[in-house]
Amino acid sequence: MDQEILQFINFKSFKNICTYGLLVIGCIANAEMTTGVGEYLYGPETSKAEACRLALDKAKSMALSSVMGESVSNEQQLYCKETSGKKADVDCDYNNVTWSLIEGDLKPPKRVDQKIEERAGATACTVSIDVDVIVPVRKPDPNFEVKLKINQTVFRVGDDFTLEFESTLPAYYAIFNWLPNENNQINRVLLTGAADISDSDALKKNASGRFQFKQAFTATWSKAYKGDKKFYDEWVLVIVTKKPYKWLSSYDFETFKEKLREIPNDERRIKRMGYQLSK
Repeated sequence: MDQEILQFINFKSFKNICTYGLLVIGCIANAEMTTGVGEYLYGPETSKAEACRLALDKAKSMALSSVMGESVSNEQQLYCKETSGKKADVDCDYNNVTWSLIEGDLKPPKRVDQKIEERAGATACTVSIDVDVIVPVRKPDPNFEVKLKINQTVFRVGDDFTLEFESTLPAYYAIFNWLPNENNQINRVLLTGAADISDSDALKKNASGRFQFKQAFTATWSKAYKGDKKFYDEWVLVIVTKKPYKWLSSYDFETFKEKLREIPNDERRIKRMGYQLSK
């Protein structure tokens, strides 16, 4: 009797080990080890810690791009107007890189090497990492494409902000404004006459048979912007999906990332465009 119990316990333990082993194998199969390298040039107005923080995030972004495709890094980037290496430029570049990290998951790096070098008139922080990138099970649908366009990249308060995008398939959309300098808040842009402000809006077919949206908004200075700073970098985000989703009026950055990752890759397209707003 004792031997039978022991055999049962051993068999049960063996099953658990096998199940655990399969899970580990599955996890490994869905992760890919890669190397990413990021560099940031900085001047006396920027600290070494800030520059290397940005270089690390650039390395992570490059690692994601190498595994998940150039779509991670080929979105139109915000053009920072300040001289490279200045304090004001660091925030702009940091916000620029931050969004690229939303497209995929990374495990903690297994290797992080940091190097400081003096260059002509500046200092460079270079960070190299070895990291596992979690590969999504469902790949983006190659037949589902979205193109986004705004009328300019530098706006003054009161300017017309014209937003235009087009989808290759019937779809639904939600428009957001990301304010990285306002506690990384992401606010839903509500359209006049919307039936339900929590629902996605349907992308309507125009006279040419294309699924398009175009509307002019007014560039507005956020009430949260206080002090003497004359410009801020902001982003317009358009989430286009094959079926409608419910959305809140605002999100913090991490909660928004979690929301997007709940939507399968082949069911969504995320488009972003950076711009600068000045008084």
